[in-house]
Amino acid sequence: MKFYTRKKRLIKCTITLFTAALISFGPLSTAIEAKAAAIYTVTPESGVLLAGDGAEVFSDADPATYISTLPVNTPVEVTGRTNNNFWQVTIDGQTRYISQQALSTIPNSTAYRLTSFDAAGALVVNPTTGKIIYAQGADAKLEPASTTKIMTALLVVEAIESGQITLDTPVAVSETALATIPSDASHLEQRLQVGEVLNVEQLMSAMMVSSDCAACNVLAEAVAGSVSNFVNLMNQKAAQLGCVKTNFTNPSGYPDENMYTNAASLYVITANAMQHPLFNQFFGLTEGSIPATNLCPVTRTFKNTDSLLDPATPYYNPSVIGGKTGTANRAGQCLVAVAAKEGKTVVSVILGARNRTMFDGSKVSMRYYETNRLLDLGFANYYLFDL
Repeated sequence: MKFYTRKKRLIKCTITLFTAALISFGPLSTAIEAKAAAIYTVTPESGVLLAGDGAEVFSDADPATYISTLPVNTPVEVTGRTNNNFWQVTIDGQTRYISQQALSTIPNSTAYRLTSFDAAGALVVNPTTGKIIYAQGADAKLEPASTTKIMTALLVVEAIESGQITLDTPVAVSETALATIPSDASHLEQRLQVGEVLNVEQLMSAMMVSSDCAACNVLAEAVAGSVSNFVNLMNQKAAQLGCVKTNFTNPSGYPDENMYTNAASLYVITANAMQHPLFNQFFGLTEGSIPATNLCPVTRTFKNTDSLLDPATPYYNPSVIGGKTGTANRAGQCLVAVAAKEGKTVVSVILGARNRTMFDGSKVSMRYYETNRLLDLGFANYYLFDL
């Protein structure tokens, strides 16, 4: 899929490791130069279809000619079909074009977008240079859900590197660590229990692979003595890195209206964490296990829920080497991903995506679909700002 430039917007974000302008494009771009008019043929059609949510209107059968976006369920008179996957339509007496993935007979469906991403915040970066390849709503204040665990893992890794703790350090699960963990916040098949002893490595695996919130609190106490002290460290680290519009209230990302960040700041945290080899070991784990403990007689096994890492899913991306998911009602679907191929590495962030019923009735998780689009865009434009 090709992407084209419609507008540019400048966002300011102060960072420690990288100083870069966040350049936001309207329609996505694979080239700075203007593109010649599209070449296509039209087969006559006749009928009325409904606009999916996000259906974009173009003056030609070319994403570079974006005009506007229709409200969902708008009836559209179709007059033809192009051989490059657009409907030819009539709107207000004028010939226009809409992607064939945007109109259907299904009401309340969602259109695949050509010129933007279906998420509240989207970002893809070349971490080697710190150059932003694409940004959409990258400074919007949003809830991060479990992508918060990236910051928690970073602080634990730093504690290990400083000699404060080791991967083998035994940690007893305290009553205070579990006191604030709701029943839906533990994803281990057998929840952690008060008095159970695990080591730091096992807790890190549970946190990053299973996204277990109880493990976050146990690690927080091991590093800082209490969860509240650890949260203070999280916010201090965010300020040190130059993150803006960011406030953490717990180590796990469990929903809290007072916890928020943005795609730009979440990238900064991830980029800093990636400088630590130990962090990357946990960031890329696809599965994990915890052997029997003093209070659990069986081995707990768990698998990463990130579909980009799972060859059995339609979203699998073999270039993805790490990431962290997050999901909550207000936060929506969130995903940080790192991908590498042909000597290039890119980092993407999606915040506030949703599950969608598409124009053809299929169900799509937009955090994965749009992340794959972002990664493709990142690789295609990897050297764009080095010209």
